[in-house]
Amino acid sequence: MILGILFISVAFVAAVVAAAGFWQVHRTGEEALYNLARRSFYLMGLGIVLSMGYLMIQIFAHNFQVNYVYSYSSRELNPFYLFSTFWAGQEGTFLLWLFYGTIYGLILLATVGRTRPLVLFYMMLVQVFILLILLAKNPFAMIWHVYDQVPVGFTPPDGAGLNPLLQNPWMVIHPPTLFVGYSSTMVVFAFVMDALARKDFQGWVKRAQPWAVFSAMILGTGIILGGYWAYVTLGWGGYWGWDPVENSSLVPWLLMVALVHGLMIQKKRGSLVRTNLLLGAGAFLAVLWGSFLTRSGVLADFSVHSFAESGLNLYLTAFIVVFSGLFLIHFFHSGILSRGGTPFGAGFLNRETGMFAGMFALMITAAFVLLGTSAPLYTRLFGKPQNVSTQFYNILSIPITILILLALIVAPVVAWNTPGLRNRRAVTLSALAGVLVTLVAFVLGIRQPMSLVLFYLAVVALSVNAEVVVRLLTRKPAKAGGYLAHVGVGIMIIGILTSSLYDRSEKLTLPQGVPQQSSLGYKVQFVGLVSAPDGKDRARLIVEGKLGRYEAYPRFYYSDYTQSYMANPDVKMGLTKDVYISPISFVPADQANQNVIELKKGESASSGPLGITFERFEVSMGAQQQKATAVLQVQVNQGNYPQTHTLKPSIWMKAGKLTSDVVQVPGTDYRLRIESVNASEGKLTLAVLNPTQEGGEARDVFAVELSEKPLISLVWLGTVVLVFGFALSLVYRAQASGKV
Repeated sequence: MILGILFISVAFVAAVVAAAGFWQVHRTGEEALYNLARRSFYLMGLGIVLSMGYLMIQIFAHNFQVNYVYSYSSRELNPFYLFSTFWAGQEGTFLLWLFYGTIYGLILLATVGRTRPLVLFYMMLVQVFILLILLAKNPFAMIWHVYDQVPVGFTPPDGAGLNPLLQNPWMVIHPPTLFVGYSSTMVVFAFVMDALARKDFQGWVKRAQPWAVFSAMILGTGIILGGYWAYVTLGWGGYWGWDPVENSSLVPWLLMVALVHGLMIQKKRGSLVRTNLLLGAGAFLAVLWGSFLTRSGVLADFSVHSFAESGLNLYLTAFIVVFSGLFLIHFFHSGILSRGGTPFGAGFLNRETGMFAGMFALMITAAFVLLGTSAPLYTRLFGKPQNVSTQFYNILSIPITILILLALIVAPVVAWNTPGLRNRRAVTLSALAGVLVTLVAFVLGIRQPMSLVLFYLAVVALSVNAEVVVRLLTRKPAKAGGYLAHVGVGIMIIGILTSSLYDRSEKLTLPQGVPQQSSLGYKVQFVGLVSAPDGKDRARLIVEGKLGRYEAYPRFYYSDYTQSYMANPDVKMGLTKDVYISPISFVPADQANQNVIELKKGESASSGPLGITFERFEVSMGAQQQKATAVLQVQVNQGNYPQTHTLKPSIWMKAGKLTSDVVQVPGTDYRLRIESVNASEGKLTLAVLNPTQEGGEARDVFAVELSEKPLISLVWLGTVVLVFGFALSLVYRAQASGKV
């Protein structure tokens, strides 16, 4: 794909020229150099857009000679998901980052290009590094460039396909949204570097503030979309599992939210100058560190989202070192450390102190999450790489959440500079409302003292900020955005508490056509499997209960891509609760009545009238097949004369898929099948099958876990309110700055 490589090469050279041009404009101010830098920027943008378009053409043309197309697409993918394969791999996400960087650069050219060329210089420097990575790991590499055994010119009949977990509408939206946020952090970083180089420690705030709000808003939106995808797709019933890759997006968001509040304090009081510069740079460097963790293969064994090792470790490490080094050099040489700090207002109970308490909580959270996420990297220095447990984060989150909620309560009702409450009536009414609502929650079942404390503080925070929102909407609606975001946080925390504390679940075994009554108050009947053209079979269930009578269609199918069964839940959403049905297993009728036993060599076990002794394995290896046969002595204890038979069920691997045969026990209705083997421990798992079920003929059996998620709708409502509050604040900040 010479043309695609040419586009990226042209973009790289143009980016280098543009970066050099903007640097020289900063030094000399020459108009001719600015025009050269600007035109080079346009050429870089053209090269990036053409390379993206060219790669998309190869994807839709099913050109499987291109390794990227082969690795992430197939002929069976519909155009909707075929489009999303563009960002399924590392190269595509880097192109996406470059594209967004180009859009941001166009905005900056139109607003600060002539007055602050250093901002464009640092933007171009980031683009140069990403383009350099794409030259090393090119999206247009052919399969024979990647796989030595593939002859030049070979065309695979089909591609490897797209991970089934990514074949979801939310995953079409989530990654590109998240990368809008990732790439936006480099704009704030560029303003920080410009401020340090120019020693303009106050002037950068006005122009950077809208970008910080935008970055926090988009990063938050991307994280929320990812959480919702996990909830409706993965089947474990939650929306945030402290996965290392999830955490890699959380850290820059926490730092950016802290920066949004820090810039407000600096703009009003002139304080937190050094803190804000560190936060602005830290959010971008956290994105680079997260990119290293997720793309280097360090987290491959600890996260379902992580990329495999790519050979880019040197480039990614250089990326981090160069930009961290540039920031530290500028920071220490700018004279910022010798500059005296501006104190907060008089007294302790003022707005800047309250806001800083919330900032401090966010920064501490980011630091600990980053420490936990990076555990596989530094623990390997002392032995086997280890990841921290989710309990680490859960324990940490409780005191941090309390501090954040206290800050959300205090900050809106105190004044800048002077101590004391501004609206005692609102605080009193909110405190009383918190008591009443918490008493109701206690009656309904919340008993843990810490949960009651969190619930109470969340209600008070929601009430205090809602009162401010209502007051501002009648006078200055544009200023209500921040307080509206706080309302969203309060709603979210209430939703998280109620949905987790009241969550109830039960496992059900559903023989086909036989309704089963759940202890949760639902009657569930398995009707049968519904075949789908794409092979993603669904189970049809009839559910009767608190949300009425409806049909549920959880997915349960075998994926050739993952060589395993995939399960997607059915979620019936209600105003006060969700009914969440997640598949566990499907057993065909001829296997439905079975007993599973585990045996080591020489061990015996009984199942009904059978006594089974496992003697040994017989293993045969072929060119395309590996086969393990278990030699069993089976004693049938029926009648007065027990009989013993030597039976040899087998299991084999062929084309990456495990298959096993079924062996009849002579003179009985029983059959034996190997479920799995562990050759290193000399152990096998054996299924003893009897097709006759009590009460009639054999039936297919579908096992599910049915859960109630009370008030989980508050989690999603809170996130929507949070994002809308950020959006309203962004409009206000952009208007206040005069220019974006």
